[in-house]
Amino acid sequence: MKNASLRIITFLTIVSLLALITTSGCLETPEATPAKVSSEALSEYGWVQIGDVAYESQEEEISGTVIKVNTAMITYQDEQLGQDMLAELSKLQSQYNVQVDAQLPTVGSQLMTLRVVLPGGIGLPSSAMSSLIDSQIDKMAHENNIGNFTKIGTREITVNDGSVITANTYSGTIALDGDMNDASIDVMAIIALWSSSGSNIFTIGVVPDGDIDLTMGPIEKTIITINGDDEIDEIVEMIKTIN
Repeated sequence: MKNASLRIITFLTIVSLLALITTSGCLETPEATPAKVSSEALSEYGWVQIGDVAYESQEEEISGTVIKVNTAMITYQDEQLGQDMLAELSKLQSQYNVQVDAQLPTVGSQLMTLRVVLPGGIGLPSSAMSSLIDSQIDKMAHENNIGNFTKIGTREITVNDGSVITANTYSGTIALDGDMNDASIDVMAIIALWSSSGSNIFTIGVVPDGDIDLTMGPIEKTIITINGDDEIDEIVEMIKTIN
């Protein structure tokens, strides 16, 4: 996932709405706090935070008024899945007595959370939420070389504040480069956007789905088979705890 691109898309989408709130007289923008998954959920499912929280403030002048948008972004990764893949790779190398510097696919399970705070803590209208989701889907598919990226369903999630939100699920295929000999892997994604406590929370999770194959010299083997639905279920449970 391209975090910088996501921030830009989010900002540009919000800017198109700012003219609607300049008449409110409430233009001060609260600081954005991270939309965090609970430590208990991370521990239970074997996920970890990657890097620090990325804070950003951007300003835009509209009709002589400077509008400020604050964001806070966190990326999480399924560490347990990575460890399982490495363990299976080690077993295969030992079984076939093949000691090579094999490279695993860079496709892993990730969850990104982004909190966007508008002037006055105003929430995004539903039409803006749909527009933001659609634009990010197209951008993500293009930048990550995801083909056949299509919506496959919806999930209802009761989030931390008690609200019931609808998340969309998708499937697609990523072509893997380099040592993977033009192999590909199926992926699934889940995307949700909702308003909470004077802010807007955007989440996107992407997970591999199916066999992870690897060529080690003359040996071609499946390292591990990943159940994408199970990975999505974990992400749903973590989204429930975001605060």
